[in-house]
Amino acid sequence: MHEFFDFLKLNLLASQPQTFVFWVFCFSFLEIRPPKLIKRIAILTVIHSIYTDILILALPLPFHFINTIVSGLLLLFIIFKEIGTKQKLFLMLFSLVLGVFTDLISGSILIYVMGVSSHADMIRDHLYQLLTVLYPELLVLLVASWFIHKRNLFSAKRLFTIVLKNERSTLTKVIIFIFIQFVLLGALQILQYTPDNNQARNSIFIYVIIFVSLLALVSIIRLLIRTREQAARMTQEVYVEEINDMFTSIRGQRHDFLNHVQVIHTMVQMNRTEQLKSYVSELVKETRDVSDIVHHSSPALAAFVQAKLTVSLGKSISFTYELPDRWNAQETTVKVIDVVKILGNLVDNAFDETSNLPLGQRQVHASISINKEDRIELQVSNKGRTIDSAERERIFAPGYSTKGEGHSGLGLAIVQERVKHYNGDLSLQSDDANGTTLFRVTLPQTAV
Repeated sequence: MHEFFDFLKLNLLASQPQTFVFWVFCFSFLEIRPPKLIKRIAILTVIHSIYTDILILALPLPFHFINTIVSGLLLLFIIFKEIGTKQKLFLMLFSLVLGVFTDLISGSILIYVMGVSSHADMIRDHLYQLLTVLYPELLVLLVASWFIHKRNLFSAKRLFTIVLKNERSTLTKVIIFIFIQFVLLGALQILQYTPDNNQARNSIFIYVIIFVSLLALVSIIRLLIRTREQAARMTQEVYVEEINDMFTSIRGQRHDFLNHVQVIHTMVQMNRTEQLKSYVSELVKETRDVSDIVHHSSPALAAFVQAKLTVSLGKSISFTYELPDRWNAQETTVKVIDVVKILGNLVDNAFDETSNLPLGQRQVHASISINKEDRIELQVSNKGRTIDSAERERIFAPGYSTKGEGHSGLGLAIVQERVKHYNGDLSLQSDDANGTTLFRVTLPQTAV
């Protein structure tokens, strides 16, 4: 009779609240929300906790782990039939990690702080001490579940979006290996609490942990190599298009240069000295506009502006710019390649828009500055048609374009993605009165 009351206390006061809160948190974190979720979790909790608690002291600890996993999976398949197999496995794995993590915390506090001698004593003789450690953990998980569900914060989709992409398979492997390490270390630590301190079994666990650690190390090295290669490819993609545009414009300017030489030669023969001076002054001014930027402190920004100046000359666009006197990449976490990517797409769009205007009205202005709030501010403005409210709602959607064939419609979508990556702000102003459109981007110098 005494054992029955012990079982009842363990089940009602510890196992059922713990199992219920664990499943609520797992479903919330993984954003799996089938109908009647709380009711079905309650049914799963009662069946699973009663079944596992009956056998908790009868089975050795390793077999208890296996029994808990198998019975939990079976109940998931029975109670949540509409959930896919992959989601069920994720739920089970995540609940296992959560269980190991909380058991490590509560077990360590009870054994090393409160002096409980073993796992069995913890359950038989120190239940109320266990509850004083367990309930605060469950309260934290409940509050976290509420925040995830109500405010969509810290969910798995937001935290692991990058991991789920196919091109990040190496990162996925690293996380899986770390997860396995965590489970093995947790199991090994809990096994230390058992009276039968099986050295052979513990040694096997240690060797398996070392093997998994080596696999994780190899995967991390591969990930670093691939990340470096990807950064090089991204840099190449950004600048190759700029260089191609510049070469196209240079070929056009070479053709124009021959025309200029012929004009100068004719003026010299006709002895038109004043007209010749005026004509050559205009040519020198254009040359200075392209050359002055070369001496800027940021070679990337200098190359970008020079490329756009060259393109603008080829398209007869008046392109003006403002850059900070110096750009120190060490003072900001915003990568200069992303600044070029954002400005490049905005300037390209402005060039396309102003190309439809008469020659005298083709004006584009780009600027980079540090504003009063100590944030990086990027602005691109151009003359042209105004953007109405209906188009503003669609303009940042991937694939949307008003330029017809030959345009991907990805420029502004890329800009928006980079701005969100740095927790920045993106605004659009289109003034009907003077026909000017302005894109303004602000980025924190130290992105979180």
